[in-house]
Amino acid sequence: MFTNQTSISKFDILPNEILLEIFEYLPTVNIFEIFFYLNPRYNRLLLSIRLRIDLLNISKQVFDYYNYSLFPIASQCIISLRCEDVFDRLIHHIHLSNFISLEYLTITNIKKSTLQYIIPYLNKFTNLIYLNLQISTGLINNELYFEESMPSIEKCILNFNKRIIIEGNQCYSNLKYLTINQYHINDLLSFLHIYTPQLRHLTITLNDEYNSKQLLPKIENKHSLESLIIKECHIPFSRIEQLILISLPYLKRLHINAIGIDYADGRQWQRVLSTYFPCLIKFKLYITFPEEDASTPILRTQLLKTFETIYFLSHNWYFAFLHHPSSSNIDLFSLPLFNNKIHANLYDTYIEKTINDINIFENINELSLFLTNSNEYLKLSKSCFSNVKNLKLISRFQFNERQPRTLFVDISNLIIFSKLESIEFIGNYFPSTSFILLDYTTKLQSLSISFLNLIQMTKTLTDQHICQQLTKLIKHLKIT
Repeated sequence: MFTNQTSISKFDILPNEILLEIFEYLPTVNIFEIFFYLNPRYNRLLLSIRLRIDLLNISKQVFDYYNYSLFPIASQCIISLRCEDVFDRLIHHIHLSNFISLEYLTITNIKKSTLQYIIPYLNKFTNLIYLNLQISTGLINNELYFEESMPSIEKCILNFNKRIIIEGNQCYSNLKYLTINQYHINDLLSFLHIYTPQLRHLTITLNDEYNSKQLLPKIENKHSLESLIIKECHIPFSRIEQLILISLPYLKRLHINAIGIDYADGRQWQRVLSTYFPCLIKFKLYITFPEEDASTPILRTQLLKTFETIYFLSHNWYFAFLHHPSSSNIDLFSLPLFNNKIHANLYDTYIEKTINDINIFENINELSLFLTNSNEYLKLSKSCFSNVKNLKLISRFQFNERQPRTLFVDISNLIIFSKLESIEFIGNYFPSTSFILLDYTTKLQSLSISFLNLIQMTKTLTDQHICQQLTKLIKHLKIT
């Protein structure tokens, strides 16, 4: 008893600065559970902390403590909140209007009803500098209107799956970073000038559907945007050039992920880049177009040659294309590849690039590998997918088709098995010895496989060695 009292008294004499340092290493819920109500000093100290609350992936017990114990006494101290729109918590439990000091707000999987409920509260957060709203996977039928004033906002992510329309007289004069989906291309430049005059970094998915209503006045002035990332662009190149690119002379970084052969012309890009972007430092492309638009190796080589000019080489901008029979499309992209996932065929993947001394797949951590028979040898270079952690093996084998004897040896020439953390078997016909992989995938944690394949590969769950390996390695097993 005496020892405990001595220990408590020694802890109690620590200065507030030391206690605050200790609290930095503890979850908020544990700090309040342990220290609040111990004495008035701790109460005052805890209510002086700027709290960061993360409600993602927590148990109901922890949520109940936050909602019924912590929020009623400390909502004014919360500067950061991350939560998910589940069980109508944002409508019936979490009272956002009480979080008057909020600076950072992230909400994922928002339903439309919840979105309509919380949007009016946004202009009440006068200190809000970061907003991240992620819509749920369910489609929204109507356009979304957004006209809330957020005078302090500096970074905003509006990840909606329906066209968004921003209206009103407000100006987001402090906004520097914006991510927005489904914004109409006709209104983009006017939007930048009217609502975000100080914007420096824009990530956007553009919409080009018919618009009978002229929402914003047309503006011809230049904007001081420095970074532009356009995702999933289906709009013709000429419209992108005339409606956006010609008005961004201060651009330093341009990334475009687009669909269509008209984006795969290096001469066109050289003209645009050299004419409109004197400050450009980084230029990244990922273009996908139908195979029939460049159906022969000669046509593909000629296409790539348009990017192999003195202009591109002097900027150290290099490009490659990838094509395999399992896909009806051809990909043309900047090097190194900036996407972290890719599809390839084990044997029949063709690659051509404007520079040889580079691993174009160094950023790839998720690989979907099509497995087929072929008379060809491996065309991909050894260990080219050396950083892959998530592997999807997609079988294109037919029933009773003879499979390559060296299948997994060939796969091991491309991938470092010891780095794999997850494997997914997709398709119906795999070698019965496929689980030999388990002897080499020491970091494997997740496995997805059909019931029929599992029964075949484990000999109806009688192979003790394989079953032991599965039990030892796999933390997440999904049987389809």
